Amino acid sequence: MLFLVWNLFLAILPYVISLWLETSIASTYYKRTHKWLTVPIFTIWLLILPNAPYIITDLIHIRNASGAFLIYDSILIASFAITGCWAGFMSLHQMINSLSSIHIIKREVHQTVLPYLILFLCAIGIYLGRDLRWNSWDIIQQPAKLFTDTLSIFIHPLTHQTAWLQIIPMSLFLMVLYKLFLQYEAKS
Repeated sequence: MLFLVWNLFLAILPYVISLWLETSIASTYYKRTHKWLTVPIFTIWLLILPNAPYIITDLIHIRNASGAFLIYDSILIASFAITGCWAGFMSLHQMINSLSSIHIIKREVHQTVLPYLILFLCAIGIYLGRDLRWNSWDIIQQPAKLFTDTLSIFIHPLTHQTAWLQIIPMSLFLMVLYKLFLQYEAKS
């Protein structure tokens, strides 16, 4: 189960980036001199964000367990998945607030459209990672092939029905979870 520790590490990276950005933006110095860094930071963050909810798909590994290990593995993987999703949703919330606070996006957009678009992109990233076995760093190592595989999903949707049968439910699931997360945050 060492892969869970690695996947959780990858899941927490977007949170660390968004926390750093949120803290940096609070300084007037950043707003005056480093605002231009926000777009590249956001891009890097967006490329690694799917790692946070990706841990949900690690539940596939419980099919190899039986007996007492089935319960143990289920609880262990679910705990990591919940932690990864929480880190991802915190990160998404922080990033949206950061972009809004420096007026990169309008407040109405950040509350309605952008988070759900990002979660849809996360679902695509999860599919690319789980089924096509792409990693976040492949954007640097094999950008053309990754782009071709991703574009093919959109250009030939009937050929990639299996992809869409995974992407759409996953994106809806993430959107519902995020909405619940926001309701919980509002009460806290």
